[in-house]
Amino acid sequence: MLLLNLNTSSNTPLYKQVIDQIKQLIDSELLKPGDKLPSTRVLAKQHNLNRNTICKAYEELWALGYIESSSGSYSKVRKRIINVFTEPNNKDHTYNWENIISKSSNILRKSVQKEIVRINSANKIDFRPLSPDPEILPSIEFRKCLNEILRSGKSEILLYGEAEGFYPLRTFLARHMQLHAINANINDIIITNGAQNALDMIFKLLIDPGDTIIIEKPTYSEAIPIFKYYNANIIELPVYDEGVNLNELEQVLQKHNPKFLYTMPNFQNPTGTTTNQAHRERLLSICEKYNLPIIEDGFVEEMKYFGKNILPIKSMDKKGLVFYIGTFSKVLFPGIRIGWIASNEYCTKRFSEIRKVTEISMNTINQAALELFCRNGSYEKQLKKIHTIYKKRMGVALKTLRENLYTNDFKYTKPIGGYTIWFESKDSKITENQLVKLIQQDGVLITPGSQSFYSNTNSTCFRISIAHRNEEEIETGINIVTQVLNSLNN
Repeated sequence: MLLLNLNTSSNTPLYKQVIDQIKQLIDSELLKPGDKLPSTRVLAKQHNLNRNTICKAYEELWALGYIESSSGSYSKVRKRIINVFTEPNNKDHTYNWENIISKSSNILRKSVQKEIVRINSANKIDFRPLSPDPEILPSIEFRKCLNEILRSGKSEILLYGEAEGFYPLRTFLARHMQLHAINANINDIIITNGAQNALDMIFKLLIDPGDTIIIEKPTYSEAIPIFKYYNANIIELPVYDEGVNLNELEQVLQKHNPKFLYTMPNFQNPTGTTTNQAHRERLLSICEKYNLPIIEDGFVEEMKYFGKNILPIKSMDKKGLVFYIGTFSKVLFPGIRIGWIASNEYCTKRFSEIRKVTEISMNTINQAALELFCRNGSYEKQLKKIHTIYKKRMGVALKTLRENLYTNDFKYTKPIGGYTIWFESKDSKITENQLVKLIQQDGVLITPGSQSFYSNTNSTCFRISIAHRNEEEIETGINIVTQVLNSLNN
């Protein structure tokens, strides 16, 4: 007979009490492997319980490896090889994984460890995020689109999708690219899991270990670990007010044979600079001359607030050298992770082959909902909304800087779009670390500039982003930043 001490007044469910007590009996070896347990009917009757309670307990004990049973026979205590059910602990595994883990994996680990230390942003003006303000996202409209897609009952959206991405969304993007004078058809476009995944796919396609690539200095910080992961040799070209120096680019190409150039011509991250039409035309001409592919990161292509529109480099691409990366993450929802690459039919096919091996396919439901969102006009409506909001925010930021920054030690960029403003000093008497902490003490969080450099820089620099701040917060926060910078001369 198996007698259990069950408490009907306890907050712990009865089936859980049965589990815990039988486990204890087995762990203490009072019940040994091979011992028979009472049938569910008998044990329930002995303790005046519903039989389903005992059945549920036995099922859980079986799942945890404590008992074994078969149809028409008693349940028995199982000889357990390992103790499956253990309390969590903080002890390291005894196996030395450091001897097994790849060098490339360790590169990624080090880059993550160098990320900004998590700081409690409560009661602070946080100028670090580079994603849309969640307060202005069209969440209700997108939820309606998701619901409509799910209510449609089309089973194909729950199956593996096409490796190139959801066909109707690619159709929309082909038309949308034409608004930017990019003549891409559906076979030139592949959907990606955001811009980061787009970069990774291009690198998988193009880079062999030891290949040389050209990047801007500074550049997108999250791309740097990927460059290192693929063991590429990096040549950096400094970003000036007008973009990279094209004479320097040509000199590099005369001496080296790089695989590609990675550039952000619009509202460059982190500097916020935008190259003019003449610069883009000459850049493409040089790359065509040396047969150098271009990765054009158009991550905030839609976010222009001031001045005339400038055509993407891809719009002038006649030889098919340009990989254009677009994303919905900076104007809509970062969490749905949808971007795209517009290149050429041959490379799109190669991308799809890579995906079939590494990912199989993407989340079709999100793509279908996004396509409906775009098709019903909600995307264009959201673009107009964010243009109005962020034009005011950027205007306030630049006006506050113009009126309050007196020191000549720090220069800042004057973006015509996007989210970011870049501050840099060649002669600062304070280190970047000291400056970041000083500004933080006064209630403002900024992004250290060193994260955006592949190699070391002698400058003291930082980035602010207006993405999550309203106009009042921007004015207050920038006033604090300028007061700190002005005080450095005293």
